[in-house]
Amino acid sequence: MMKHFFAAGILMMTMVTAKTNAQQPQQQEPQQHQPGDREGFFKKIDKDGDGKLSKAEVEAASKDDKRLEKLNENFATIDTNKDGFIDKDELKAFRKSQPHPHKDGGTK
Repeated sequence: MMKHFFAAGILMMTMVTAKTNAQQPQQQEPQQHQPGDREGFFKKIDKDGDGKLSKAEVEAASKDDKRLEKLNENFATIDTNKDGFIDKDELKAFRKSQPHPHKDGGTK
């Protein structure tokens, strides 16, 4: 009889623990944008979600992330259709036109 109470107690504790864990919000790691994550990079800058980057969005992002200064400095060059925005295709074309560093840190 004592074994049954003990087993029931263990079962109860397991169920309570499982329910408590299910109710707690899962902590997620902050999303890090990987170097190859072009979509995440673009969405991070595109604050209004319209699928294109305005000069104001690029300027604001470059203040927060110094790696984006090149994007800001070359905005007019990247905006090949001169509509005042950079779309994904324009950004992709610009990236392809830039020299790519070798894995050892040098440039082509």
